[in-house]
Amino acid sequence: MSEKTICMYGAASDQIDNIYIRETEELGREIARRHYRLIYGGGASGLMGACSRGAAKENGVVIGVVPAFMDEFEELNKHCTRLILTKTMGERKEIMENEADAFIIAPGGIGTFDELFQVLTLIDLNQKKAPIIFFNIEGYYDDLISFLDTCIKKGFVRARVRSLFHVCSTPQEALDAIDTFTDKI
Repeated sequence: MSEKTICMYGAASDQIDNIYIRETEELGREIARRHYRLIYGGGASGLMGACSRGAAKENGVVIGVVPAFMDEFEELNKHCTRLILTKTMGERKEIMENEADAFIIAPGGIGTFDELFQVLTLIDLNQKKAPIIFFNIEGYYDDLISFLDTCIKKGFVRARVRSLFHVCSTPQEALDAIDTFTDKI
């Protein structure tokens, strides 16, 4: 089994239903159980913190990438295996994109959407080859996926974009989809 680096994008907020926290912590555990590295936004709260805690509980490698100014907005995870401080959000995204072999998009807000659409665009334009997984806990991404289907139907987005991501509702399904994709490379 090759060691992959999985990038997880997701919410920093703790003001969300606990089901999202539990499932994303289990995702972190599963990433570590498969001996993959986790790279993520470096926060200690929300789904970011949950995923990193899960990976750490299984002695996984956890790489946090965060702009130094973010400590004004959220608690940074000082317990990462490695914490990379950047100057800008753009630099943060670039490091995470370059290091990742796969992307898991957990439920999140505008920051998560920004990251999702940037990697989806890069992959669509053949600037990166990696699987994208919508971690669709409790159907969180159903409306966004429907919207993308509408964009495709109306001709605003190329039909091939629909084949660039997988929709999974459990940590095991998400990582199995990544394994299937990367085994074909």
